[in-house]
Amino acid sequence: MVGEDETFISLFSAGNGVGKSCAGANMLAHILYGSSGNKFFDYPLYNDFPYPKQGRIISDPTTISQTIIPELKIWLPPGRYTTNKGGKNFESKWQTDSGFKFDLMTYEQGVKEFESSTLGFAWFDEPPPLAIFKATVARMRLGGVIFITATPLTGSAWLYDQLVMHPDTKKVE
Repeated sequence: MVGEDETFISLFSAGNGVGKSCAGANMLAHILYGSSGNKFFDYPLYNDFPYPKQGRIISDPTTISQTIIPELKIWLPPGRYTTNKGGKNFESKWQTDSGFKFDLMTYEQGVKEFESSTLGFAWFDEPPPLAIFKATVARMRLGGVIFITATPLTGSAWLYDQLVMHPDTKKVE
């Protein structure tokens, strides 16, 4: 669904431990570096990313440090990216040799910190607070793609009500 580039927001909702974060890291790797020859990633979005080469990954601090960063380091080609902490306790700023930049942010950060950038992609790992979700959607001014890998539990009722029950909704209230 993400690779076809026909859906603005895609949700991969499943139980814990099934590989959602691994799938997210693989989708991101193919956005950043193009199709790898793997038939599962031979789709328009991965073959020619048409949006700004700026993105964001958002989750809770523990997931960022213990799951997302290690998963990225498994799936991104060694030596083809650089990172720095950018004043955080984790590698929050990433840049690839393919021209992409992305940052890692947490749900604990203020909504104001999610504004002002123009993004081409965003990956939410676990359900985001609605205010952070809305701020991120607004960053897709020039088009983009959002994917959510999540086990919907506490605080995700809006996600179910507005995205799952009404998949053709044009506006998140």
